[in-house]
Amino acid sequence: MKKCSKLALSLLASTLAFSVYAQDELVVFSLPNLSSPFEVQLSKSAMNTAKELQVNLQVLDGQSSSTKQAADLENAITKGAKGIIIAPNDVNAIAAAVEEIIDEKIPAATLDRKVQSSEPIAHFGANNYTGGQEIANVVKSQFPDGANIILLSGQPGSSSNIERMNGIREGLKEAKYTILVDQTGNWLRSEGLRIIESVLPTLKQKPDVILSANDDMALGAIEALTGLGYKAGDILVTGFDAGPEALSRIKDGWLYATADQRPSYAVKTALEQVVAKARGEGDVQGLDFAPTIITQSNLNDAERIGEVK
Repeated sequence: MKKCSKLALSLLASTLAFSVYAQDELVVFSLPNLSSPFEVQLSKSAMNTAKELQVNLQVLDGQSSSTKQAADLENAITKGAKGIIIAPNDVNAIAAAVEEIIDEKIPAATLDRKVQSSEPIAHFGANNYTGGQEIANVVKSQFPDGANIILLSGQPGSSSNIERMNGIREGLKEAKYTILVDQTGNWLRSEGLRIIESVLPTLKQKPDVILSANDDMALGAIEALTGLGYKAGDILVTGFDAGPEALSRIKDGWLYATADQRPSYAVKTALEQVVAKARGEGDVQGLDFAPTIITQSNLNDAERIGEVK
């Protein structure tokens, strides 16, 4: 009887210990702006993975404010978060909050965008510099003798924009690739629309290419081209993110290419590793991979092709 009682107590203790640290821990996922379709997808993927892992995931909207995002992270520490994943609004602006996370030894990772910190934070996501280079290669393959280009960049200070633009500029540094217009659209479709509507009629020569740092600005540019009387394919347009609407625009010929970052794969892996670290079952190692360039020729390879109507 004593052996049976000891075994029963041991099993009960193990079960209770598991329930304390292996279920319903608070894990925080801080995003720059949940009005972005790409970040909405990240949030949905994270919630699905959180259910599988049985954690209490809180998704926080930074509303494009580094001040708010830093305050959200400090509040997460106060609430006793056991793990934190951050897509920083700015590479430097939330550094103090990240240092506090490091000091508290909370398992942490960055996703899609990186952050400056005294100790390296494991990063998960497609390599934006490589993606920028691959987009540049698309242009060079279609215009080997040179091209006139409109460049729509994303939010200044965002590591994803910095890295993508560096990759694009490096890839197109030959003199025969001329950047006629270089403007920041801050990731916004409305800005892509506004910029193309305002600058295209003023150019002395028709551009060959509109390169956009994300799909939303590219979709705004396409809307402007439509309004200005252009037809699909008159100007080669590229994006970055491979969202369902962008894939649909590739299908109908308006968007030539986009870069698939496989966001669901990245966020699932990040959350799995952060939770494993919180439970003492593994380390947060990070994940770096090259985006897949999607065109009509490999449209079915896109992660979100099943969402295209």
